[in-house]
This record gives sequence, structure tokens and C-alpha cells, in this order.
Amino acid sequence: MLVAAWELQGYLNLSLNNLTLQKGQETLNEHQLIKEYFSDVGSAYLAEQGIKVPIGDDAAIISLPREKESVISVDTSISGVHFLETMEPSDIAYRSVSVALSDLAACGATPAWFTLAISIKEYDLKWLSDFKQGLKDISNEFKIPLIGGDTTKGHLSITIQVGGYIDPGKTLTRKGANVGDLIYITGYIGEAMAELDQLKLGKSSSSNKNRYLRPKIRFGVAERLLGIASSAIDISDGVFQDLDHLCKESKVGAEIFLKKIPTFLSKALSVEEINRGDDYEILFTSAESNKGKINDIAREENLSICEVGLIKKGSKVEIISAEGKLVETPSGYQHF
Repeated sequence: MLVAAWELQGYLNLSLNNLTLQKGQETLNEHQLIKEYFSDVGSAYLAEQGIKVPIGDDAAIISLPREKESVISVDTSISGVHFLETMEPSDIAYRSVSVALSDLAACGATPAWFTLAISIKEYDLKWLSDFKQGLKDISNEFKIPLIGGDTTKGHLSITIQVGGYIDPGKTLTRKGANVGDLIYITGYIGEAMAELDQLKLGKSSSSNKNRYLRPKIRFGVAERLLGIASSAIDISDGVFQDLDHLCKESKVGAEIFLKKIPTFLSKALSVEEINRGDDYEILFTSAESNKGKINDIAREENLSICEVGLIKKGSKVEIISAEGKLVETPSGYQHF
């Protein structure tokens, strides 16, 4: 069993003393706030996901399905760094959980639960209500409950831990790429950054259609790639940078062809634009003999899965232009 705790330091606390907020004529303390705004997020899925003790106790207790391994990841999103301060609270919540879930998808895992640790300077009940709606949206999409977390005062920062499970020995990792494997990318590159550019100008499509606000996480296709893909990574830091991460772990090199990379609306993007990141698609490798199976998955999932390159001996990632020339590799997103 796994254990996860919710630390009651005073929800969105202004101090470590008792926190109270006014809701009309009603006064809410931190325990009441947690109960009202967080305890029921995904509560309908607690039994389905094996949650024996949910929010409300010192720790959550999780029972894994029989003959499964646990897969866990964590991501921190900071206002002004990982998302715009002007975004709607519901989109902040949805995006923060989805980018963490993307790591589970890249492993081929099935999602089961998540925790939330949040620090915030100022807030109101409307903000909390909208934030909760975003949590509920993604909880309902993947049938995962919120099972615990932590709260404190500070610059808006959201840390999401996600947990799931997978059959023993089946997990996709960055280490399995073999010389001769083909390199594939799901979906299209550049859509999220195009949406971000529009957001910065005060223009945007609705949240549900915006790939920056609400990334599309590829659980369905990733699970079907188990036993077919030899390695995988989600594209969060940029196509070339993430391919380099995969190659380093697999101790191989690669060549990737610019003209084969599927781009948003088939636009001609520069290498810098392709490498901006935040796509949350899956880059994976597979033996050439699996081409037919991958084409079948693409057709049945109604999803573009494009062959974009080849795993080679060596340690370098070589970018090949449409003219067949080597292109200098740009840097992707840098965490520090």
C-alpha cells in the first residue's frame, strides 16, 4: 500500500494560526475550506482507484491492483514561469495536473490519483471555486481522485504528484532505444506555443480547444504502444532537447528530419520554433518491423503518428534540413 498525507498548515494560510475566510455571513476555517473546495474532487472514483482512506485523515491509503507496479511522478508549476498570471484559475488547475499526467502517459501507465500542494499570496472564494472546477474537469476526464496535499502562503506555485500503475516490466522508459529503431512523434508540434503567443496578445480560442491551456494527454495511444515501442518520452522541453534526453539514457545517437516533423496546420516552423516545447506529445522509438502495427494504432486512434528519424550509433542528435544538410541544434526549455 502507498500513503499520501494532506498537511493542514492552514489552507492558503496567512500564518500558521487558525485561518478564517468570510463566505457571505459564514466564517470558514482551513479545515472547512479543504472540505468544501477539495475533499470531493474525484470522490466518485475513490473505490475504483483503490483509495482506502481519502482526504480528511492524516494520510491517504492506496491499495494497488493485484500484480501491478506503481508509477509516480511530480511536477511544479510556478506563476509567471510555467503559466501566465492572467490565466483563468480553472485553466491553471487543469494545466498543472495535465503536465504531470503527461509523464505517466509517456511511461504507458494507467493514471489512478493525484495530490496537490499549493502556495498562494492572495485569493478569494471565487478564485478557489474556479480553481476547483479545473481540478474537477481533469479528475472527471481521467477518473482520478484528489487524495491529499499541502497548503501555504507564498508566490502562486502548484505542485502536483500523480500516481498510476502498470504491468510489471512493461513500463516505457527512455533507456530502451536500439540502433536501427525508427523515431516517431504523435500529434502535431507547435500548436501550444501558437496558442500561448495568442494569449500574450489577449487573443485565444476557448479553453477546451486551447492546447496550451488544456494539453491533450495521450494515455490511450501510449498504453497501446506497450510491447511495440522500445523507448518513449513526452515532449515538454522541446522535440530536439527531449530526443537528446532519450538518446543519452539509451546511449545512442539519432538523426531527425525537419521535413518529416508534423507541425500545427502544416506550417513551416524554424528549428527554434519546433524546439520551444509544451507540446506534451509522445516521442517514441520502435523497430522497423512494427511499422504496420503503429499505422494501425494511428488509424484506430484517429491520431497522426509520424516517422521522423532513425536511431544510430554514437551519441549525437543530428538535425537534417529539407536540403539534406546538418542544422545546428537549438536549446530547448531550460529549467535552471
